[in-house]
Amino acid sequence: MARFIDRVTVVDVSDNSGRATTLVKGKKGRKKRVTKWLRPTERIARQFIKGERRCWSDLARRHDKSRGKKRDRWLTDGLSNSLRSMDKGCRVFGKI
Repeated sequence: MARFIDRVTVVDVSDNSGRATTLVKGKKGRKKRVTKWLRPTERIARQFIKGERRCWSDLARRHDKSRGKKRDRWLTDGLSNSLRSMDKGCRVFGKI
């Protein structure tokens, strides 16, 4: 559906009731309220947050995988897991 269409309303003319049914109602998102001179800073901050989120979720996944391998394997894999996860998160931040 095109952006400029907010909703589609169907009016049933076969009945005399004249009921109107709304089929698709567009979702009105909130307008981004950022001052013009702060937009680059906000964009960089958002990218940084996305990178951190990816880093921590990847680290948790790697930790669970290491924990299931052997007893106390997560201790020996901890450094390599954190370095790989940080690298993955920094790749997201590098796409500014």
